[in-house]
Amino acid sequence: METKHEQIVAHMIREVERGHIRSGHKLPSVRALAKMFSCSPNTVVRAYQTLERDDVIYPVPKSGYYLVEGRGSASARTESGPIDFASTTPRGDFLPFQEMEHCLRKAISLYKEELFGYTDPQGIFSLRNELSRYFHAQQMFAKPDQIAVVTGAQQAFSILTRMPFPGEEGRVVLVEQPTYFGFLAAARVAGCPVIGIHRDEHGIDLEVLESYFRSGQIKLFYTVPRFLNPLGTSYSLEQKWRIADLARQYDVYIVEDDYLADLEEDSKADPLYALDQSDHVIYVKSFSKTILPGIRMGAVLLPDRLLDPFIRHKNAADISSPILSQGALELYIKSGMYNRHAARIREHYREKMRYAIEVCARVLGSGIHYTCPSSGVFITIRLPQYVKASALQDRLLQRGISVTNVDQHLLPENQRNDRIRLCIIGVEKPRIEAGMIVIEEEIRRLERRMR
Repeated sequence: METKHEQIVAHMIREVERGHIRSGHKLPSVRALAKMFSCSPNTVVRAYQTLERDDVIYPVPKSGYYLVEGRGSASARTESGPIDFASTTPRGDFLPFQEMEHCLRKAISLYKEELFGYTDPQGIFSLRNELSRYFHAQQMFAKPDQIAVVTGAQQAFSILTRMPFPGEEGRVVLVEQPTYFGFLAAARVAGCPVIGIHRDEHGIDLEVLESYFRSGQIKLFYTVPRFLNPLGTSYSLEQKWRIADLARQYDVYIVEDDYLADLEEDSKADPLYALDQSDHVIYVKSFSKTILPGIRMGAVLLPDRLLDPFIRHKNAADISSPILSQGALELYIKSGMYNRHAARIREHYREKMRYAIEVCARVLGSGIHYTCPSSGVFITIRLPQYVKASALQDRLLQRGISVTNVDQHLLPENQRNDRIRLCIIGVEKPRIEAGMIVIEEEIRRLERRMR
């Protein structure tokens, strides 16, 4: 016999399938459904939360629940159309548009005088002060004067690859392989020689890292300790302690890209910056994946001796970051809306990743290797011998599925054309399984053909 919770879920799905509820339309209130099913409001809330986890509905604060765009009259489980595992842009209905609109309007009123001039290239103090409080909660005790506001993390990478470092003997930048392609692009434009160190789901070889550090030729080591794009995996706490110690021992600067810090669930998984006892870690935080990509806001925590050269390069690049974006971010964090939104997306992506890993195990089986992140939004699939990622990518496109070739994240000498990356950030749960089935079919088809 179905519980009240299950009855409500089934009823709402039937209403969607019959076209009684349409995309963007508000769902019945909790009180109305509680009366209809003779149950407590808490039971209705739990049913709505189940539908939200399955990407059928989404909540709007102080308004109610709404049907996800595209849910129309057809069931979400039978919906057809393109499946985009390549895009890293969050779904529009999962971004806090209304909250940010409110903060932007308030920022216009609060900072209207500053709109007629330029602000501090380091960032307005009130925002840096709010960021300092935010980072304190993450075990990073940076003062406002140690924080620089940037127009997106990509600007930080551009500045860091161009600016001189104290005692710099060489200009070689060390990166993980694979790594974020945006940093590779910044280093290439800056004219920095780049070398790579292999990283897999278990981490990197710390003895090899030490040999690079010992050489004295490393300008900086760029690393993504948490939820690396494209692998999706993270370093252990022990590995991070060792990396921080090697940086101290050999006087090497580390650029820590912590773009998905808000998805971390392990309270003991401190960032490298929190473990750094010698001021050798430069911490870069982006707000694009958690708020709105278009707001173009990021923050950098810098050692004292690097702050002045960084701000000089920042000032030369854009004079100052947009005051409205700064003011809106300040208000969004200060009001508590940011923490509430971060908690929501943390739970959402954790459940989504667990589901995606379950689908991988069920569909791909043991014959195809894939990474198994605890959260985040990326999974990498290693293809069987003779199956080329570029060929698979082309075949999948013909069937309406987009994936990324991992070679995009590798230096030319390390490209093997043997892995694809899946990003689940904008793909709904039922579509993950539908896409994975097609991916497995095409892998096997290519495998048979190449043998």
